[in-house]
Amino acid sequence: MCGRYVPPPPRAMDRIWHFDRKLDRGSSTPLYNVAPTRPVPIVRRADDGALELCSARWGLIPPWWKLPSPPSLTFNARSEEARSKPTWRQSLRTQRCLMPAQGWYEWNEHEQVRNERGREVHQPYYIQSIDSDLIAFAALWAVWQPPEGEPVLSCALLSKQAAPLIAGIHHRMPVVLQARDYEHWLAAATPPAEVDAMIAAACTGFAGHRVSTRVNNARNDGPELIKAIAATA
Repeated sequence: MCGRYVPPPPRAMDRIWHFDRKLDRGSSTPLYNVAPTRPVPIVRRADDGALELCSARWGLIPPWWKLPSPPSLTFNARSEEARSKPTWRQSLRTQRCLMPAQGWYEWNEHEQVRNERGREVHQPYYIQSIDSDLIAFAALWAVWQPPEGEPVLSCALLSKQAAPLIAGIHHRMPVVLQARDYEHWLAAATPPAEVDAMIAAACTGFAGHRVSTRVNNARNDGPELIKAIAATA
């Protein structure tokens, strides 16, 4: 389950997409350890057809949500069941977006290590594409109106069974779309069968390496978090 990732710098996104509107200019400081509930950049098509770069809460809040506090554990949507689950189905039908990324973290539950405090934890890995330094997660968006305050734009990434090259690290991974499918994914009118086909044809060329357990703490950030470390004896 992808619960941490590394977004790309704004300049890298500008090389891939020609935005009509930028409602989110991105962080001026590179981020290397973004956790759920944080604001993240998403790419979507607005109702007027404009390509927008927005900032969304990572953790989808469906429009029908009635409680004052947002739901928990809605940052990942299992692609195999998203069409049938109330939390996801409307967004999957017409409110699809992209979450640009450089890579993400997973924890190998079969590999135990000691963290800085000597506590036994799962070994974290940083996973990235073999072919590209910028990828895009297939994602969903929604707008929720809280009882008080401004509407909240939120998102969730879709997940699927892990590709063979990284299945030994974790059994799930984000759906990473082929670049050729970006526009079709964003189009609200794309038929469900074609949406499913894009998920099935998602990228599989990834590699992972061990990283410091410092990534376990969401307060830690910096480029050292994605650097490879040696396996412990």
